[in-house]
Amino acid sequence: MILGTVRRKIIANFTIILLIIASATFYTGLASSELARSVELLFRNNLLMEEIRSALDQTEVELSGYLMNKTSDSLKGYIRQSTKLSEKVKKLNREIRQDDSLLLQKDLAGLVDNYLQDAEASVSAKRGRDVQGYSERYENAEQTAELARFLIVRIEGIFISDSLKAFSAFNSRISALLASNAALVIAATLMGIMLLLRFSYKLTGPLAKLAEAARAVGRGEYDHELPLPETGDEIGTTAAAFSSMQASVRRAFEELKSKSEVEKTLMEERMRMLDMSHKLKDAELLALQTQINPHFLFNTLSAGMQLALTESADRTADFLENLSAFMRYVLKPPARSVWVSDEIECLERYIWLLRLRFGDRYSFEVSADAEVLSVETPALLLQPLVENAVTHGLKDHEDGGVVRVTARKVGNEAVLSVEDTGDGMTREEIQRVLNEDEKVHECGIGLRNVIRRVTLATGGKGHVELDSVIGRGTDVRIHLPLEGSGQ
Repeated sequence: MILGTVRRKIIANFTIILLIIASATFYTGLASSELARSVELLFRNNLLMEEIRSALDQTEVELSGYLMNKTSDSLKGYIRQSTKLSEKVKKLNREIRQDDSLLLQKDLAGLVDNYLQDAEASVSAKRGRDVQGYSERYENAEQTAELARFLIVRIEGIFISDSLKAFSAFNSRISALLASNAALVIAATLMGIMLLLRFSYKLTGPLAKLAEAARAVGRGEYDHELPLPETGDEIGTTAAAFSSMQASVRRAFEELKSKSEVEKTLMEERMRMLDMSHKLKDAELLALQTQINPHFLFNTLSAGMQLALTESADRTADFLENLSAFMRYVLKPPARSVWVSDEIECLERYIWLLRLRFGDRYSFEVSADAEVLSVETPALLLQPLVENAVTHGLKDHEDGGVVRVTARKVGNEAVLSVEDTGDGMTREEIQRVLNEDEKVHECGIGLRNVIRRVTLATGGKGHVELDSVIGRGTDVRIHLPLEGSGQ
């Protein structure tokens, strides 16, 4: 199966919905743009006529002012306004068209050109002191201006008539556009909702069934049926894997139950035989207990290990081997000096025994630098600290915890650290341990014993540090000097 099917479905569905909405929006914007252009065309010509009329009036005012006063300011004003009028007239139609308003625009352009020529001639005559000449040309310019205004009014009338007709059509188009836009938006919304609901149901339906099956398994209902979805996507793969896991758990549970019943029967039989054997040999056992010494214990454990190997009980043999080696290490004189590597080996055997007892409840992490393995240290420093961490720091943690043991070289010291994620110790408890207060519990006694032996073995050069935070754990660090330790 190709991964990413659900992701592709989500992207495809939302892309379709977005395309529908985008299409509706684009159509609405396009229609609105068309209407806006129509409105612009309706009023653009009227605005041009108004600008030409205004420029013509201003030109007349400036021309009259110059002819009457003959000042440089009035001449500059005339030139400025006549230039503006000339630029506006350039926008008029100057070709012969089959349209009344365009033909009138052509006539208007000609009249304005004539007006500007007469006005320019009157200005030139005025400057040449030709009174009769500038009077005649000025009168001609005024007559031409009146005719131009008349044509502007005619053109504006045609524009108004055309605008009213266009507005009527525009109004009807507005209503149709609003109706079509509303229908399109509603259709796009409904289609998007339908696609979204359909996809959501197809996506969440199998997930809901899978979640219900998981809750049933959590309650111990291993026979809960899980209908497999027909889709070949990640959900279908997950459901198939869950169904397979459910069947495996059910088979394992049934096998475990069957084995448990057989073991229970065997255990009852063994207990009955052991009880009879104990009753017959109580006296002999009491006598033998008084004669047991470490060498006898080691030999007995070795014999048990050989017997377990003979009977192919490899795990029992490993247990007896680790227990024997651990007891041999523990029963040697505690005042002796050993290598850090010996301490690590003893600790690993002890951790093996703890895992046999507690299973995977606790996690142990042991690491040591090669350069500190040959450092001398008092025996049995790490094991009591790990035992304290498990039996006191983590005892109330049903979900287990972590114990980290490290051996590092830091400057001129070898630092052995035992850190746990347990309950931690209060500041007062730490002070009582460090001050050798008699009112400490068993954990404090073991830790205090470690502190005392480190101080005595190193002549006061070594020391023990203790950091602890309530609810977050404890870190015990043993500092051993490297001078005279074999380094």
